[in-house]
Amino acid sequence: MNNNFDTEFQRLFTNMVEIAFEYVGRNKEEVDCIYIYASMEDDSIFYNTFYSIKGNIVKAHKVNDYLSNNPATPEMNKKLLKIGTDFLDETSELFENHNREVPTLMKMTYKPKTKTFDNDIHYEKYFSDHLERTEVDGFNEWFEEMKSTKVN
Repeated sequence: MNNNFDTEFQRLFTNMVEIAFEYVGRNKEEVDCIYIYASMEDDSIFYNTFYSIKGNIVKAHKVNDYLSNNPATPEMNKKLLKIGTDFLDETSELFENHNREVPTLMKMTYKPKTKTFDNDIHYEKYFSDHLERTEVDGFNEWFEEMKSTKVN
């Protein structure tokens, strides 16, 4: 049963990365790193991405400003976020079905040039215990942190 959990979790993790990578279309060789922010705290699910492109840290809706071809459209952005959220729903169910604590936050990175994956998993509450803090705040903070350090 544990092996099945690991296999399914790896599949979902890979799918979340693949949809973020597909979002940049034919420009994949220009992407240095994909950052995926996945929050599953209490009854709230939140998925969003940003990218390192040619040394610039860029939110998904701005990738066309940095890529040779312009793959992104508002419709594609909505689809990316919807599919990512669906994968997070599956991830939450997977943890619950295997009687495991559901992570509250995953910060995933993929570096296409080295094919390096990383998943920083957290279990503490970040948003549900705060009146004014949201998942979007956490996403924006990570974006700004990576932008200020220009990690590729």
